[in-house]
Amino acid sequence: MNFTNQLEEALVAKQNWFNTERLQYMLEQFRLLHTCVRNLNEVLVKRSLINPDPYKLETRISDIGTIETSSFTENEDAIVLGKRFSDYEMMLDFICTYFRFTVENIDLSRIKILLEFIGVFDWNNLSSNSSKSNTRALATALTKARTNAPSVTISLINDSQEKCGKCIKIIDSCLKELADFQKEMYKGNVRKDVFEHPEFNKEKAFSSPDVEINEIKKLYVKTTGKKVVYTDLLQEIVAEDQGPNKESLRLALLDKLQIKVQESKKETKTVNPRDLLMSAVFSLGVLGPILGQLYVKLSDNFDLLFFVKKTFFKKFMEALKKALGIKEKPRSCVIAVTDPQTGAKSSQTIDVNTFMQKIDKLAHIYSGIAAKGNEYNKINSANEDDILIFLNRQIQENQKFFTTINALDDHFKSHVEVLQRPKVKGLKIDLSSYRNAIINSNKKRGEYAAAKEEIEQMRKLGIIN
Repeated sequence: MNFTNQLEEALVAKQNWFNTERLQYMLEQFRLLHTCVRNLNEVLVKRSLINPDPYKLETRISDIGTIETSSFTENEDAIVLGKRFSDYEMMLDFICTYFRFTVENIDLSRIKILLEFIGVFDWNNLSSNSSKSNTRALATALTKARTNAPSVTISLINDSQEKCGKCIKIIDSCLKELADFQKEMYKGNVRKDVFEHPEFNKEKAFSSPDVEINEIKKLYVKTTGKKVVYTDLLQEIVAEDQGPNKESLRLALLDKLQIKVQESKKETKTVNPRDLLMSAVFSLGVLGPILGQLYVKLSDNFDLLFFVKKTFFKKFMEALKKALGIKEKPRSCVIAVTDPQTGAKSSQTIDVNTFMQKIDKLAHIYSGIAAKGNEYNKINSANEDDILIFLNRQIQENQKFFTTINALDDHFKSHVEVLQRPKVKGLKIDLSSYRNAIINSNKKRGEYAAAKEEIEQMRKLGIIN
């Protein structure tokens, strides 16, 4: 009885930990995976490397499932990969939006489906020589997408692919942890539903291992209404009850169900302000793929804004100017910008080429920071004051960019020719991610400032030198 009570308490606590922490962490990984997959899908469609699914808007998903993995020829890559990658992105959208991440909802059968789903594309081994058609076709398409592409697009592809691989590893680990726990939940429910049933003869059941299994099977369907009986798990129950090493098995089980300190909370330790400052700098790396995606959409929208139907004469004049080395007239537009602090409105002239070059440059810098490359190392080698100046400048610059791009989104929707407006790409989702990333960096900067202030106060009080 003592073991049963301890086991029940441990299972309830572990279930609550899964529901409130571990599975929510897994949901975050699914959301990041969805964002990266969506970005890659848009790049591949834009570069005509896959054909968008024409029936995507008509598809309705009611529950989780996996994606087709049967073989197909290279000639079918654009069509078949386009359909399957679109299905993959839609299933991720369903999982992130409608699927409940709880122990009660993600049983063993659903864990199996999710494991099959995340294995549809082998993100950590993308190779054009892969024996798996989906992986081979995706690897080939991404290689082609990088060819002659702008640096910002290449960075977006590389960053998204890397993050997909990391997300898949974490999700796989979480699902296997949950599968192991679900087995213990199954065993715990058997003990609760069957052993406490008035018809269960404990004296008879515990007379031998075979008799206990038979007694459990006899009452299991009657008490639970479930037809699936996992004999291997019932054998584990019997081993914990009657095995020669039952005490060690019970102790091992209770220890496995314990919520470790590192799982539930971070250890309190003294934080070096410089580490907090570099953490804030590193958080800028998230802006790389976001700006990369905005760059792609803004390029398309600017083309629509300055769209002119090309007659034969216009084409002839363009060719003539090109032959004579005459530069095209710089593209610019005047937009209405609202100050986020005061609400005051003002006009701002945008030089398109300069504006886009700045976005491209920033995306490249932030991708380098995210990869802890030369950009990150150069910043890390500077003194603390210079690092803070750099961080302040980046946050301010991105806040201005956010305000400008937000105004551009409204400008495109109202100034692009009516016939071209259906082609305008909305920026609200990307702007939301952009705003959250800026807020996160600003928050980390605040943590650094608070730590510096705390140390200064302790120094004034003579607590530290």
